Amino acid sequence: MNLIVSLHSLTDLEAVVAEDPWAIEIRLDLIDGLTANDLARVRQIWSGRILLTLRSVVEGGRFTGDPDEWRRQIEPYLPFCDMVDIEERFSEHAGWISGLQKIVVASYHADLMLDADQFLNLSSRLRRFGDIPKIVLAPGTDEDALLLLRYLLDAEKPICLSIMGSAYAWLRPFFLMMGSACAYCHAGEPTAAGQYHIREMRAIISLLTRDGAS
Repeated sequence: MNLIVSLHSLTDLEAVVAEDPWAIEIRLDLIDGLTANDLARVRQIWSGRILLTLRSVVEGGRFTGDPDEWRRQIEPYLPFCDMVDIEERFSEHAGWISGLQKIVVASYHADLMLDADQFLNLSSRLRRFGDIPKIVLAPGTDEDALLLLRYLLDAEKPICLSIMGSAYAWLRPFFLMMGSACAYCHAGEPTAAGQYHIREMRAIISLLTRDGAS
């Protein structure tokens, strides 16, 4: 199971590394004063995947700049990462980032629900500039929750599906078990509502997938 620990601080980095996640997400929009040297230090003690994210305020983060500013802010950190999260509004930079042999997570976050045609259209758009589409939506009813599971089952892979908010947090492990490429967790303090601690997520998955479970 591909579990990503999302960080808004490097304070407890050693503890995060000890959890041995599939990848560590560095939320550049949430970490004040981060330098390239700080990320070089992360690389020294963590040999696994590093995902860089500069999330816009429109999609739930703190970054307020345009695509040019997005490039200026993220470019100094690229030598130390393996993956880059790119929203559609910044997709003009996907080509040259891919050229640096970085995996592009093409992301979309919205506090709403999509119908099947809208979901298919969105995933197709994201796949045009990214390696892994990441779609984060907000189911409002149990019927919406079931629809998201259906969308995931029918979707071209790889794809990462998650939710906004905590109301349907229980969907997160189910998405992972039913084919989502990865799940975002925390290792102390969440960076988003509804995130599980990585140990909790592993325990849930273990309970749901153990031999003889009913």
